[in-house]
Amino acid sequence: MKKKYKNFIGLLYITGAMCFCVACGRDVQTSVYSQEKASENMIRDTEQSGENTEQESEAAVQQATAQEEIHSRDTEDTQKDKNTENTTEKQKYTVVIDAGHQANGDSRLEPIGPGAKEKKPRVSSGTSGHASGLKEYQLTLDVSLKLQAELEHRGYQVVMVRTTNDVNISNSERAAIANDANADAFIRIHANGSENTSVHGAMTICQTSSNPYNGDLYDKSHALASAVLDDLVSATECKKEYVWETDSMSGINWCKVPATIVEIGYMTNKEEDLKMATDEYQNKIADGIADGIYEYLQGK
Repeated sequence: MKKKYKNFIGLLYITGAMCFCVACGRDVQTSVYSQEKASENMIRDTEQSGENTEQESEAAVQQATAQEEIHSRDTEDTQKDKNTENTTEKQKYTVVIDAGHQANGDSRLEPIGPGAKEKKPRVSSGTSGHASGLKEYQLTLDVSLKLQAELEHRGYQVVMVRTTNDVNISNSERAAIANDANADAFIRIHANGSENTSVHGAMTICQTSSNPYNGDLYDKSHALASAVLDDLVSATECKKEYVWETDSMSGINWCKVPATIVEIGYMTNKEEDLKMATDEYQNKIADGIADGIYEYLQGK
């Protein structure tokens, strides 16, 4: 009886131990499982957080890009408005360009000014390049056409006295064209000459303050002549001569609008003559004169 009892007790002990081990095993498995689930949750949370951060970053970039595009459009619109305003402002101004001389001169006489007794030939054919052989009337037309294109590109209204060489327009008639157009600036393109072939450079011409025909225009004409000369010299880097004030020019004396003659250089100087015959230098002349007109009209 004791032996059976001992065996029964032993069996219970073994069974209890096994149950304890199983229980422990389950606890261990549960603990491991819990840790694995926690790790998975942490990883998932981290990944989700990373996704959220990435999405937020992308959203921020998109917002910044959108704002930049809006700013860019606003800037472009503002610039367009300014350009439109500038163009509209310039369209208020009319510039008349006279390409000096013509293919065939007209030696008939006309008064040098309204009511004047003194007379001069209506118009001459001008000089020619000593080195280039280019006729002055052709040079002045080439430069005038380039000046027309530049001024129109900038938004000005432009009236041309002539666009070909085969014309017969006297100096007083040229002034009348500028008067009829009520020009804000009358630009007469010429080239110079001298017995001294070393002389070179640019000058402009206007009337004196005591001019008997239009002395009241002296201030405006002188301001125009000065601005054009300064910017012409700046654009071409040629020698600056001066603003010549004289009352001997029929094409100025007949004017009722601000006017200047622009002597762009000396055709009797080899170096300057050859430069003036090139498109590159002519474009510089046109740009400089256009800049001078702009400066003058800004201060008008």
